[in-house]
Amino acid sequence: MIFVVDDDARIRTTTAAALRTEGYQVQDFESAIDALAALKDAPSLRLIVSDVQMPNMSGPAFVRSALLQRPDLKIHYMSGDIGETPFEALSPWPLLAKPFTAKGLVKAVAESLA
Repeated sequence: MIFVVDDDARIRTTTAAALRTEGYQVQDFESAIDALAALKDAPSLRLIVSDVQMPNMSGPAFVRSALLQRPDLKIHYMSGDIGETPFEALSPWPLLAKPFTAKGLVKAVAESLA
């Protein structure tokens, strides 16, 4: 299972659809808060693909909270602009730059899950 978390509906649904086309089981969330609430009901979750800049809770803050609950998770960030977020805040997780292609997304996810 993969969680896709992005406040931009177009990016979120396109990303989730591209991963589903490749056979991945995906849940997508508009907010980090909603994704955090769903963690307890997703024992098969292996990867979170998260935007960096989101309202109410940034991607790095979300990831820190998620890893407290599930330290076994793998993370892959995606962003077109990390804004004021220091690049070190994303470490050690990879960043997929927006815009990206479906092929680039699938490759990045496969590498994260390897």
